Amino acid sequence: MRTVISKILIVVSVPILFVLWFYNHKVIDGDYTKLTIKMPNEDVTVIDEKEKIRNIINSINNSPRNLGTEKPWYNYELASLIFENDSGDSKAVHYMMENQNIKIRFGEINTDLVFEAGEFQESEYASAAVMENEDQEKVILEYGTVETYSINGQTFEIIPYYQPYLDFMDELEATKGNREDLFSTYVVKPFSKELYGHEYYGEEDPFYVAPVNTDKMIEMIIQLDDQYKEISRFIKEGLEDSTALLTGSEKVRIYLQPHSPDFNYLEMGGVVAFAADKDIMVLQIDPRKYTEKSIKQTIAHELHHVVTMEVSDWSYRKQHLLDRVIMEGKADTFGKLVYPDYDVAWIEPLSPEANNKVWSFIDENKGSYKMEDLTMLHLGRPSSGIPKWSNYRIGYRIMEDFLERNPEVTLEQWTEMRADEILELSGFGVGE
Repeated sequence: MRTVISKILIVVSVPILFVLWFYNHKVIDGDYTKLTIKMPNEDVTVIDEKEKIRNIINSINNSPRNLGTEKPWYNYELASLIFENDSGDSKAVHYMMENQNIKIRFGEINTDLVFEAGEFQESEYASAAVMENEDQEKVILEYGTVETYSINGQTFEIIPYYQPYLDFMDELEATKGNREDLFSTYVVKPFSKELYGHEYYGEEDPFYVAPVNTDKMIEMIIQLDDQYKEISRFIKEGLEDSTALLTGSEKVRIYLQPHSPDFNYLEMGGVVAFAADKDIMVLQIDPRKYTEKSIKQTIAHELHHVVTMEVSDWSYRKQHLLDRVIMEGKADTFGKLVYPDYDVAWIEPLSPEANNKVWSFIDENKGSYKMEDLTMLHLGRPSSGIPKWSNYRIGYRIMEDFLERNPEVTLEQWTEMRADEILELSGFGVGE
């Protein structure tokens, strides 16, 4: 009886908006023309019949769904379904071999799809795909060495970091080993050690999820290598524009990595990035989607992060939620100074209602060190009225108010200032 009551309470507590979204959103949305199915033993088949692909998509989108799974998803044997369209965009989902369901975020879909390993081994498509992989020539990168660039008194190193991804995929193809373990061994741990001197960073980082669509990743790496000169030029021009306004004294390493082929960050302009320390930027680039503007704006944003980490007390203490919100606001404000047409999606104003809800949460938790609080602001929680990118949008708004009230404060000064001082001088939240 106690178990039944607990389950009822859990169901009742799930916000209505979340429930509506979970049971009704389209998991696969778009016109896809190719479906690649990779079985757990790495056998592969390709479906290019549009009607058959459409039927599979309809089954995934329209079949009954369950919140949660009987056991953790990583305990299931999983096949990968990779849908691709004519533009090269892809969407990957996992098929659970044991119960023939599709794994989705927060639960699973009870489909009637049957993908048997034996069928794929006998498939004409699969045989061709496997033979093609076996005959595939080893990828040789033209640009794999460090390029040093100095501008306005500061030195930068541009470092293509593609080979570890190729090594991972070579080993995966050769051994048919565990995808996640091999990705950790060949990419995540070595990169963590290169950045921080230890192998513990990145294991749970969404930037470093083992890619499913490895064929597409190989294509992307080849494209990135082919387009290196253009990417490097955009980075240098972005550095020139940004360091004309603000510089640090540290030599900064800029790592270039492939964007995950399993996710579509079109809103990010084909570039996602983070500043790992006062002397490290990491750019993950989709060679099909980046633009000159998106790379330059990203460089401006991340340059401000690394300078902030160098000149402020960022490196000497643990950062709470307000620190991280204001830091993003500072970086976007700097981006707007460098490029007046800086119009990234994540600084669009919140509605008055959303602004109040987001600020109420931040105000109550501004001293929090819980990453889940920052993640909620970043990813959003519609059921709580929190839009995605709320940390950026509120941070930028606070900086707007701060600069309007304190126009005499210089860029160098507010770059170094603490978040609580910025907030107090901005007047933001007073009477909100």
